[in-house]
Amino acid sequence: MVKVANLDKVRSILFKYGSATKAKLASESDISTVTVNGLVKELVEAGEFIGGELIHPKIGRPSVHYHFNYNFEHYMLISIQETAGKLHIVARVVNMRGDVKLRKGYPMEEVEVGVVVDAVKEILAEKIAITSIAISIPGKTIGSKIAVSWRNALNGWDLETEIGSRFGIPVYVENDANLATIGYCKAVKIPETDYVVGIYYLPMSMPGASLFHNNRLFRGQDGLAGEARYLPQLIGRECASSFDESVQNLLEIIGIYNSLLAPHTFVIHMAGLSQAELAARISEDRILQEQPNKARFFCADSFDEDVMAGLQWLAMSDVAYLTLK
Repeated sequence: MVKVANLDKVRSILFKYGSATKAKLASESDISTVTVNGLVKELVEAGEFIGGELIHPKIGRPSVHYHFNYNFEHYMLISIQETAGKLHIVARVVNMRGDVKLRKGYPMEEVEVGVVVDAVKEILAEKIAITSIAISIPGKTIGSKIAVSWRNALNGWDLETEIGSRFGIPVYVENDANLATIGYCKAVKIPETDYVVGIYYLPMSMPGASLFHNNRLFRGQDGLAGEARYLPQLIGRECASSFDESVQNLLEIIGIYNSLLAPHTFVIHMAGLSQAELAARISEDRILQEQPNKARFFCADSFDEDVMAGLQWLAMSDVAYLTLK
């Protein structure tokens, strides 16, 4: 167990820095140089580390610079997205650093689970070894089945079973708005200790919220936490009829979460809303100004790209050493 923990420490450090000497790894990990020598040898033989160039200091003996092999694992990221009232699939294969190795797009003329299965099959035919598959959906799952989704068209799908069992690869499925919040947090390096509320609100539609802290989502019973459309002031109401009405609804939602949860950070995905306008509206809102919790507010630019960054996090969620501090 000690050796496994030490291997993970060394992996975590080199993953973070990209390259380092054995002396650097020993210093950062508080593991003896002798032990690090053996660990690095094992990781090089496994292909996780790559021995690189000799470093020649002005004083002392030269040492080898080791590099993390970000191509040691690859992940398939599948995003089921809506454009102009139709669903389609955006797929990527990425390495551990997020470098894109393959891009594919697939229409969904028929919204059937077989379309997703066929897309996975075609990508696997490219002969890139895939460690795991992460899928974003416009909906939510209860257990492994999709229970709430875009126009109810995905309800009943069990992608984990349909794809995971068929191809023998772990499959992770998550709501796209949750992943967008996570992806933004990762992209701009919001501290993991922050309590984050993400709000996804397409104008003239119903909003959803995400609760993220310490690298984990808070899901609530049956994954229903964050269903902002069921807040008392919105339940039973039609969608907002104007952008201004949507923004006013957003401010009311922010006020509720700011009071109940007192988060450090809000991440807002709302098309047409700029950072400057959000800041101005918050500064004019009497309730938010009177509330004691003063959160930071971020207005995200790209929902789809943030979803992809969240998918990378989801695909790598079982890589234990990435959570080490």
